[in-house]
Amino acid sequence: MLCHLCAGGLVVVPMTTRILVVDDEPSVSTVLETFLHRLIDDFEVVSASNGEEAVKKVEQMAAKRKLPDITLMDVRLATMDGIECTKILAMKGVKNIHILSAYVDQAMIARAVAAGVTSIIKKSEGYKTVAQKVADMARNLHHS
Repeated sequence: MLCHLCAGGLVVVPMTTRILVVDDEPSVSTVLETFLHRLIDDFEVVSASNGEEAVKKVEQMAAKRKLPDITLMDVRLATMDGIECTKILAMKGVKNIHILSAYVDQAMIARAVAAGVTSIIKKSEGYKTVAQKVADMARNLHHS
């Protein structure tokens, strides 16, 4: 929640957490959204199925001054891999980018860290656990 002081006193304004999910499997964002509804209020999931689509959606969001608060990025994507997309989104001002991938190895971790990712989450942890991590991130965003 965000509070504003106005002439009538303190007004509580709900903060909507914008979550960008970039994955070539549409079910990923659908399942995460289902679990997130059980954990947090006031969030919006924006989905992109590849890197180019993610860049376009971020440009649209930036035009409205509403960049994603949290981005979950798969690595293996058509048109542009998730690491390259991460670099581009970071240059556009997107922060808090997390790799969400089934394929994690040392080379990928090194590339992801160099690209500026915040963390790497393994899909093998399960969507319930991933959703809990995202919910914790969302709570921390609005309480810091």
